[in-house]
Amino acid sequence: MNTIRQPMLWISMFLITGAMLLLNSPPVEADVVHLRTGESIKGRPLQERSDPKVLVIEDYLSGAVRTLSWDVVDAGDADRLQLEWGWKNKALKAVEGHRLVQSLAGGATQDVRGMIEKEDEVFYHLRQSGRVLKVRKDQVLEKVEEPMDPRDIWSPSQLVDRYLEQLKTEGKDVDNPDSIIAFRIAEYAETAGEFETAAKHYEACAADADFLNQGVAKERLTRVQAILRDAAALGSLRDLRMALSLKSFVKVDEGIKGFAEKHPDAGEAIQRRLEKLKKDYTTRRADYFQLEAKINFPKIVLKLIKEKVGEKDIGLSDATAWTRRELPDAAFEALATRLQRRDASVTPEEARAFWEGRRKSGWKYAAYGSGTFIVEPPKIKPPKRRRPRKSKGRGGAAPQVKIPKPPTRDQWWARAPTKERQSWVMAFFVDNADLFEVAEEPKYTLCPKCNGIGLESKALQTGGTLAYLCTRCGGAQRDKRVKFR
Repeated sequence: MNTIRQPMLWISMFLITGAMLLLNSPPVEADVVHLRTGESIKGRPLQERSDPKVLVIEDYLSGAVRTLSWDVVDAGDADRLQLEWGWKNKALKAVEGHRLVQSLAGGATQDVRGMIEKEDEVFYHLRQSGRVLKVRKDQVLEKVEEPMDPRDIWSPSQLVDRYLEQLKTEGKDVDNPDSIIAFRIAEYAETAGEFETAAKHYEACAADADFLNQGVAKERLTRVQAILRDAAALGSLRDLRMALSLKSFVKVDEGIKGFAEKHPDAGEAIQRRLEKLKKDYTTRRADYFQLEAKINFPKIVLKLIKEKVGEKDIGLSDATAWTRRELPDAAFEALATRLQRRDASVTPEEARAFWEGRRKSGWKYAAYGSGTFIVEPPKIKPPKRRRPRKSKGRGGAAPQVKIPKPPTRDQWWARAPTKERQSWVMAFFVDNADLFEVAEEPKYTLCPKCNGIGLESKALQTGGTLAYLCTRCGGAQRDKRVKFR
């Protein structure tokens, strides 16, 4: 009897203890993820096990851990989760914009950024911060495509209007949205800076008792309302963000430093947005100047080389010594001067840091040309000279033949065209300055004079043939091109 009652007692105690643990343990937060098939999964999305391709979710109903392709997840829930995890932010997703280098009076230039909406025979119509600028085509020296923040192109209200149009194409009712769609609109509007619209839709979600994210909507509504109450501070932030979109870095820096004095009573929500602006300022200033350095530093170096090579009586040794001792500092000083057009505080040291922090893409080339033999010793040796055969007639020995010789380093420098010398110095600088990423395998082309043989020849009066080193490449056989970025 006791042997039966004792296991039953243990089982009862186990069940009671388990129930108590469940009652005392904190509730696990549940989420509901809708699938395009109509199925709903109540569970916990696992960010640490998910990635941009799949969503991993712990299904509370079945107890299983399910792995789903994002393609089968409802677009609204996919956006919501990826926004919460910081993987996606549609309001901040970069779009392809344009940078126009515009010529000004006196030879100066300025960069104008935005998105070209249309063009005619005379103007580019460039949208920038919600307005359209007309830029004369005959003043544009260069047009470059580059990624931009949508808020640099459209105003907050325009961004929201574009997003609503996108939702309509997905078949969503944006005029009478349910709470899921209203929450998506509110999130987008808040990120875009259209706080009135965000408050309206968060309020609708917060009033829906059946909406799973009702609590989140209430918290965000409180946050947005706090921002709207600080109208003056919010206006200053909007002005600074517009100045940032126009790359007015000095104005933004001064505005950030003076913000606390100007708005001493700004609320917590405004302070958070100010901190976000500070981070954006630091990041976007660095991104902008790194791109400027990437584009302009090689051009500046080549310009300085052209000036140096054009000096009277400069020799090869003078040019190579100059590239080692003086050219790097001179180039970064010139780069800093160019960057100071946008921000006068940029120093040569900071200009160098921008260059070193650049995103490396797009290979360039610099060629040693016919001067390759100076940096790569030829493998072809001069042919051995044969003694002339004695003539059997009365004429005696055959006449002495003068053998053509390739140029020395200094002879090559003196004879080479100016452009070839400039290219040679640029290649030498790239190879030796440790400022560029240089491809491990250089490019080579065959010497056009000897066709890569390294030797030339000519017929003699005696009927023989005289071979000698190529007078262009000196036996190097090929021209070296340095690949760099």
